[in-house]
Amino acid sequence: MRIDAHVHGGDAERDASGKLIPPMKIAWNTKELTPQEYIDIGRKEHGLESVVVLDPPEVTFKLKEIFKDYVIPAPQVDMDNITPEDINALFKRGAAGIKFIVPSKSYGDDSYFPLYDAIAANHGLAVFHTGYVLVGRFEPGGLVPRKTIVDITDMRPAALDRVTRAFPDLKILMAHFGNPWWEEAWKMISSHRNIYADFSGGTAFRRSMNMWQDIFAPNGKLDTAAVSKLCFATDGQCFIPGEYGAPEVGKFYDQLFDVLKIPVELQEKTNRGNILQLIGQ
Repeated sequence: MRIDAHVHGGDAERDASGKLIPPMKIAWNTKELTPQEYIDIGRKEHGLESVVVLDPPEVTFKLKEIFKDYVIPAPQVDMDNITPEDINALFKRGAAGIKFIVPSKSYGDDSYFPLYDAIAANHGLAVFHTGYVLVGRFEPGGLVPRKTIVDITDMRPAALDRVTRAFPDLKILMAHFGNPWWEEAWKMISSHRNIYADFSGGTAFRRSMNMWQDIFAPNGKLDTAAVSKLCFATDGQCFIPGEYGAPEVGKFYDQLFDVLKIPVELQEKTNRGNILQLIGQ
């Protein structure tokens, strides 16, 4: 069984005021299902023990209410317009972590330190989108509108080097393995005990296995220290009509295990052990 450490509930509709409307009906293909039926399909057909949902709070907590323990909530926030008190309130509501994306400054900027301090004080997980974001999604007038143009260099894995030096006990998960700064992401997980990473979404699964062998098993010697810091995650769309998203990413993990000859105990850490440790279970 696996825990998918990075899923979404789908792009919820917005009402006239712009507020997100969480998905209220659960469907699988064309058949309406109960929440338990949906969970059963996820577990039996996709081997999913549970999923970490990283949507805005109103969507994430609504899905938690519907799906109970199947959902681990790690709500996505606007880090330029949220306070440490807001972070504390999200943990009081049951958040296991907080997801950050598209900052107006580098993740390592001092102005964000009070947010990281609040997460650490709550023994929570900080999930950082690292690397590229789709054009048109986080742009002025885009799907998730903002006032400034995104600078993906603010989300480079190297930015987290400064974060972890300031907060060595803050639990950090780098989403998307720094796409396209692959070696930079490897350096972070191999150098800092509190930084982990996943291969969700992005283009990691499209890259040559030869590249991943060179990163994780140079000259045929497995870098167990780095491999032991990986988490299974897909960036799949869940809880909307149609199949569980991103099956190609799941296949990528299986191929990585096989090609690198990753020991079973480390596969288990990737599949579920590491994320359970990061969310304190």
